[in-house]
Order: sequence, then structure tokens, then C-alpha cells
Amino acid sequence: MDISFLLILGVILILSVLSCKITSKRGLPLLVGFILIGIIIGRNFDFVSVDNAVQICNFALMFIIFTGGFQTDFSSAKPVLGVSSLLTVAGTALTAGLVAAFAYFILGFDFMAAMLLGAVLSATDAASVFSVLNSNKLKLKNNLGSVLEIESGSNDPIAYLLTVVFLAFATGDSINVPLLLLIQVIIGAAAGFAIGFLGRRMINRLNLEINGLYAVLLCGIALLTYGLSIQFGGNGFLAVYIGGIVLGSGKLVYKEHLSTLFSSVSMLMQILLFIVLGILWIPEAFFTVMLAGLIIAVFMIFVARPAVIILILKPFKYKMNEIAFVSWAGLRGASSIVFSTYLLSAGLPFAEYIFGVVFFVCLLSVVLQGSLLATLAKRLGLVISENEKD
Repeated sequence: MDISFLLILGVILILSVLSCKITSKRGLPLLVGFILIGIIIGRNFDFVSVDNAVQICNFALMFIIFTGGFQTDFSSAKPVLGVSSLLTVAGTALTAGLVAAFAYFILGFDFMAAMLLGAVLSATDAASVFSVLNSNKLKLKNNLGSVLEIESGSNDPIAYLLTVVFLAFATGDSINVPLLLLIQVIIGAAAGFAIGFLGRRMINRLNLEINGLYAVLLCGIALLTYGLSIQFGGNGFLAVYIGGIVLGSGKLVYKEHLSTLFSSVSMLMQILLFIVLGILWIPEAFFTVMLAGLIIAVFMIFVARPAVIILILKPFKYKMNEIAFVSWAGLRGASSIVFSTYLLSAGLPFAEYIFGVVFFVCLLSVVLQGSLLATLAKRLGLVISENEKD
């Protein structure tokens, strides 16, 4: 291996950690620094192809979603499973439809480009939401943290499904949509439940003499869950999320140690993911997509997301301050950009433009919404105080 590559890699990792100090002081999400580092690298080096980037991003996103599932507090999440499930399925689909309709009828996008834009932007981002909530150490009232974590962790598979379906239409592939959706969900869920359950029993019964091997085993289980699901036509992201929940919700030896370790793994994957995405970004395209990106971002933040959240949360008797916060917490980020790289890989004529628009929308969402999320939670009186924790 070229020693210069290891030198550059070491410098990148150190700079990524140092960037966290700067972004946190300025109230920005950590991932902003990672993206900027990626953009700088992309301007000076050319060593990541689109196809390789897609593979790297899928790999990183898989571990981020798995860790999110593994660290989900199921006892806290149980009371909000109903509303979270609605946000995941109905909320994602409604958001996709609203964004697609806005892009097609108002902005004049090509129909298929509009549908794909809606699909890739439909999910809130697990990496962004987990990063903001954890970095600010927000403990929210009425299980709002659990609502957001479950929504962002589980709606990526829905957005992925929508992207795959419309991508097939755009490339002229003949597919049976209901059958594809059924297979993806059933196999993905079955793989997650089965491997998660068997994996938990294996970890608890092996009695390994070297404690560090438990983390290696858990990594292997995550990879196996994703790989088997994909191999049989299932949704790999859904599988690892469910598998993570199953593994983390029951009794597990060294669970606290594994959770801490996988927090580090997830952070490393976030650094890798956002740097690679930053490398793909072409700064020269900024002014080309800026206007459309700004209009779409404003529409999503102030119209589409609030409308969807009010429609879903109001029947559950949520207060307006809670609805306002959940609406503002609908960050778009890594998953949307990752899904937009599928368009680049497929070679669609409008792929670069859509990628640029999505990148702009996500960057604006992370900077604007992410930087104000903690302040808004406090202003709306939704943060649990130290006295209330006791």
C-alpha cells in the first residue's frame, strides 16, 4: 500500500476530529465539517468514481442505520411506535408526493426527474438526526427523541424503495411494483428479525474468552443481515435497522461496551460517508442549482414537512409546540444524497442536476435546521431539565 495514502488518510481523520471542535462551538452539526473536508479533497484529488462512491456510501449508511437500531431504547420507543410508524410510511410517501408535485407543476421539472427528486428527498436522515441529538445531548419530553430517532432510522428503507421503483421506470426496466415492494419489505423484515434473534442468542451463549471478539461478531452479524437480505431481494437497510433493534432490545452480554464501541463505528462511518459525498460535489455547479435548491428547501422546510407533521401528529393529540419541533427536526442529509448517487450510477441525463439540487437542499437543511434545533427545543420548553430527570 502506498505510504502517502496512509499519510493522507491519517491527516483526514485528524482534521475531521478537529473540525468537530469548530462546528460544535459555532452551533453547527458535526457533519458540516466532514462535507467541507470532502469538498476540499475533491478539488485536489480524483480517486473516487461514482460506482465506488455508491458502494462506500451504502456500506457506511448500513452501519449508521444498524447502530441507530441497536441503540434505540425500545422501552421508551414502545409507546410511540404507532405514530412513528405513520411518520415512517405515510409521512415519507406524502413528502415524496408533495415535493414531486411542486417540482413538476411549479418548477417545471421533467416528470420522472420530479418523481425521483421527491423519492430521494422523502426521508429524514438518520445520520444527521442522530448526530444533532447526540452532540447536543438533548433529552426531550413526551418521548419526542424516540419519535424522531425511529422515524429517521426507519424511513430510509421507504425512500430507498421509492427511489428504486422510479429509477426502474426511468431506465425503462419492467417491474411489478406491488410485488417488488412486498418482497423488499417481507424479506428485509424477516432477515432482520431472524438474524437479530439468532445473533443475540449466539452472542449470549458463546462465552468468548477475548472480549474484543464480541464487537467483531456484532459487525459480522450486521454485514450478514444486510448481505442476506440483498441477496434474496429484500431491503437491506430495513433488515439492519430491525436487526439492530432486536439485538439491542433484549438481554445482551457486554451490551453497554458494544453500544459505546458502535457509537465510535457509527461516527467513523459518518466521517467516511460525508467526506465521500463532499468529494462528489462539484462546486462549479453551485450557482446552477442554487435557485432551484433554495426554492425546494424553503418549500420542504416551511410547507411540505409542517403539512405532513400536522396531518399525522394532530390526531394523536400532540401540542403545537411539539408539532413545530418535530417539523423542524426533519433534517435531510446523507441518505438523500446517497440515493441521488444511484441516478448518477444509472447514467440518467438529468442525474447531475438532481444530485446538485439534492446536495444543496441537504446542506442547507443540515446547516439551518440542525444549528437551530437545540435552541428551538429549549425555546419551546421541550427539553427535560436536570430536576425532571431525577
